[in-house]
Amino acid sequence: MYLMSYINNTPISPFYVMEILEEAQKIERKGKKIIHLEIGEPTEEVDSKILLSANKAISSKKYKYTNSLGILELRTRISKDYKKKFKINIDPDRILLTTGSSAAILLSILTATKKNDEIIIISPHYPCYPQILKILGRKIKIFNTYEKDNYQIDIDELKKSLTTKTKALIVNTPANPTGVSQSEEVLKKLCKLKIQIISDEIYQGLSIDYQVTSILKHNPNKPIVVNGFSKLYSMTGWRLGYIVLPVKMVRYAQKLQQNMFICAPTISQHAALSTFDISVNEKKKLINKYKKNRNFVLKKLKDIEIKFEYEPDSAFYIFCDMSKYTNNSLNLCKEILNKVGLALAPGIDFGKRYKKFVRISYASSYEEVKEGMNLLSKYLKKYNK
Repeated sequence: MYLMSYINNTPISPFYVMEILEEAQKIERKGKKIIHLEIGEPTEEVDSKILLSANKAISSKKYKYTNSLGILELRTRISKDYKKKFKINIDPDRILLTTGSSAAILLSILTATKKNDEIIIISPHYPCYPQILKILGRKIKIFNTYEKDNYQIDIDELKKSLTTKTKALIVNTPANPTGVSQSEEVLKKLCKLKIQIISDEIYQGLSIDYQVTSILKHNPNKPIVVNGFSKLYSMTGWRLGYIVLPVKMVRYAQKLQQNMFICAPTISQHAALSTFDISVNEKKKLINKYKKNRNFVLKKLKDIEIKFEYEPDSAFYIFCDMSKYTNNSLNLCKEILNKVGLALAPGIDFGKRYKKFVRISYASSYEEVKEGMNLLSKYLKKYNK
């Protein structure tokens, strides 16, 4: 009775992009083609090396529970990767493998903060951050970034917003929905703040015009870093993420893992070992594909006079101001879906200030992206005059 009362009184918002996706799937079941530029899911096939490792794990009967931290082989490979990329030493015992990066975010918040602690979210933000904080009974403070500043965090202004109640800050870099990476200078200054930084780096490696980086370069010991295999390696359904934790937090996070999840999916852990064997050339091909898609979308947006005034450098998103066409982009997205068969993500998902924005994901094939942008142009010409 008490639990139900608490849940019912918690003002959890829908994940609107998922509702757009689900509506699109209903339409598809009726036989109509839908172009999906709404969901942040790579359409690339999973690399054959990953599939072979998964099959090998199954045939070798490696599908029982693992250590709650995760298999040592994978944690060691992740540790070596940080050494290779960033020349920093991360002990494998500081790495906890999780059931997707969503579980990593959940465990990070539970480990670093207590009920009623104030946590800053950098906006525009990933839709689930505030919902998770509400569920966990944390207090939310929104810190806005602006298109005119290329969505960079103004550290001086951020400092003014800190109080004795502020215990942590969540930053997503490269970011969903903007596709922007925070600068090295910003990351360096974040590390100097006297609060816990939780850096969600799930899009790390998907840098088009920016060097691949991590906040751990600037302080390898204090920040909590969330990462995973879903975006770079197209392993969204494999549900495998990880956290890099300060030494003093590992044991508590491990106990949470034991009680909440037991361990990350075993077969996925063994499969992910092969991600480190994928060649640099293969990764470059992927980045070049995204660069081609992004450049096409940016050019098309200018052609059809949709407003954006910043430079998306990473991931596979562009965040567009649609105030010329609507005051409610959720309704606009529903109408575009029903009129021309194009699915887009409404800006309301990413913060209350963005009701007039939409997010375009160019994670699909070039052909799909091209068709989707042509459908958007068709809608604006025919239905939104």
